[in-house]
Amino acid sequence: MSANPNELSIKINENSKMKKFFILLLMLLLLLIPIGFWFGIIKDRESYKHDAIKDVASAWGDVQVFSCPTMSFERKKDKTTETVYLTLNDYNVDINIITEVRKKGIFTVPVYTAEVKLKGDFTNTYGNLSDKEITTSIQVGDSIGFIEEPKFKINDRPEKLTQDTKYISKLGNTGKNIPFEISYKIRGLNELFVNLGGQINNIKIKGNWADPSFTGNFLPSKREITKDRFNAEWRVPKVATTNVATVNPAPVAKYNYEDIDRNAKVGVSLLMPVDNYRMATRALKYSFLFITLTFLSYFIYEITDKSKKRIHPLQYLLLGGSMLIFYLLLVSISEFAPFIAAYIIASFMTISLISTYTYYVITKQKNKKFSILITVLLVILYTFLYILLMLQDLALLIGSLGLFLILALIMYATRNVDWYNES
Repeated sequence: MSANPNELSIKINENSKMKKFFILLLMLLLLLIPIGFWFGIIKDRESYKHDAIKDVASAWGDVQVFSCPTMSFERKKDKTTETVYLTLNDYNVDINIITEVRKKGIFTVPVYTAEVKLKGDFTNTYGNLSDKEITTSIQVGDSIGFIEEPKFKINDRPEKLTQDTKYISKLGNTGKNIPFEISYKIRGLNELFVNLGGQINNIKIKGNWADPSFTGNFLPSKREITKDRFNAEWRVPKVATTNVATVNPAPVAKYNYEDIDRNAKVGVSLLMPVDNYRMATRALKYSFLFITLTFLSYFIYEITDKSKKRIHPLQYLLLGGSMLIFYLLLVSISEFAPFIAAYIIASFMTISLISTYTYYVITKQKNKKFSILITVLLVILYTFLYILLMLQDLALLIGSLGLFLILALIMYATRNVDWYNES
């Protein structure tokens, strides 16, 4: 038989423990509202950061993607003119990046100046091309980053400066292989990528950055990272790229920082040590759980304290609000200080506020033991949260074990509570 709703209501009203439990549940649900606002605030701050990055990119240069050089000529076929592309054979890329950090408002953006040297040869299967105008082209992600004219040296002819990314000339006698050397300086930010289109691709990238992340389809065959520099090398044969992508020799549009096609590319990302907005978002996802555990601690204190001290629902809201302010403090301070420093400062301020409020307001200075216990509990919770944020791969395992231990402690603390007996 189903319980009579009226009887259930009478039982709840008669038992203050159950009544307080449902009140606390309502308080927790109310606190979900500001948690949703907090997510929106972090997203807005992150979007301001992206706007700052775009502003820097518009004047400095965006993410650079170095497509393979092309060599082509035009010939007549069936009363039409077609463009014929030679096959890129050996392709050697040597890039030295000089990095710095630019500020836009309160945001910092890693930028670089890349000294690019391309060397290799194209396979010529069309005989002597001495009477043809040969077009050699290079392609980059964002041409606004050029800070000097590209230099072309084709088929051992004298080196030429150009005002364009194309070099058109007659190369004289051409053999089976047409060697080339191309060099230029270009600026970019955050990341750089190199297309792989040769029969053999040898890529070397080095720079003065201590925290590089190697991206693309292939990891370096050799790499060395020190406290202030890195050096990476890739050797990728054509056969390794056949199932990845083919390089389109057509001109490329300006690359979108948020959506870069990394197929058949290798590259380097200049990572900032910690993305404070991503970390704050991850921390905020645990906020409801942490507030719930804190409320449970105070609730257990209420039902187990011999003095029958009662905590008003508004006091619970103040405690929950102070825990939510932690996340705003974390985001705002981390915009000016390293994330770990911001975390320590924000957690210290929050724990101090709650501990002081507990001792002077809730317990009226009569229960120092409980105030110390709450302080220790909060220190453990915020330490536990920081560990979860740092150990991304083990976060689920550590979190599950931690929740199991917390539940076991709650069971132990309430082992002598008679939920049906008011006394």
